Amino acid sequence: MTQKESSGRRVALILGGSGDIGRAVAHRLAADGVDIALSSRSQAALAEAASAISGARVKAYAGDLAQPATAEQLVGDVVRDFGRLDIVVGSAGAFRHGEFLALTPQDWTDGFAAMFFGTVNVVTQAWPHLVATRGHLVTVTGLFAVQPSARGPLPSAIAGALLNFTKTTAEIGLRDGVSVNSVLPGPTEGNRQRDNLRGRPDYQGMDDAAMFQAYAKRFGIERLAKPEDVAELVVYLTSDKGRHIQGASIVIDGGFSRLL
Repeated sequence: MTQKESSGRRVALILGGSGDIGRAVAHRLAADGVDIALSSRSQAALAEAASAISGARVKAYAGDLAQPATAEQLVGDVVRDFGRLDIVVGSAGAFRHGEFLALTPQDWTDGFAAMFFGTVNVVTQAWPHLVATRGHLVTVTGLFAVQPSARGPLPSAIAGALLNFTKTTAEIGLRDGVSVNSVLPGPTEGNRQRDNLRGRPDYQGMDDAAMFQAYAKRFGIERLAKPEDVAELVVYLTSDKGRHIQGASIVIDGGFSRLL
């Protein structure tokens, strides 16, 4: 199929577009007049996420980024359908929690294939288009990238690898005119955090709100992050106002980590 003519509006491809943070980013970018391409593995979840977004053109692209060919197909379809690509937000990934002794070799392979190699492959395919539009790349790597945990050795390893990839890509971005940064959310309200806490005995019998508040209190912070908090930061980094920020890894955790 031939490439459609661009409407002149910016276009964002959001990996993990059916997740809590991906959805929040999509809504916030759409409110700023950005057209949205959502990507994740589940067609049903994508359709539901896309139907809730208003004020922008929205298309959903289901595919498994653990498969190497998916990235080329995805980027090609987005550029064909929208005529351009200005923003890539990488917030995709499914992985197993648990101490390393509980993980299998396949768990490690699957986790890196989907979240790390999937992101790298999409960025590789998207890069010429981002160069053409002087675009933006933001990876949502998570606090595990700089504060790894024995409770989550797999996401810690993946996040660390993604952060290093983003840092090196930012150097190429200086040469090519592409803005590249990483956002590191701490504990964030949503399905993943809920499922993680539900398995711990301290939080049995609590509803979601009480559970999130109790977890925040444990670390002396006012509340956990909300997906909308992360979205605001991502949107700033993909705007002209944030253009001078390059190669940064910005923690957004309400003081959870107290990193220097």
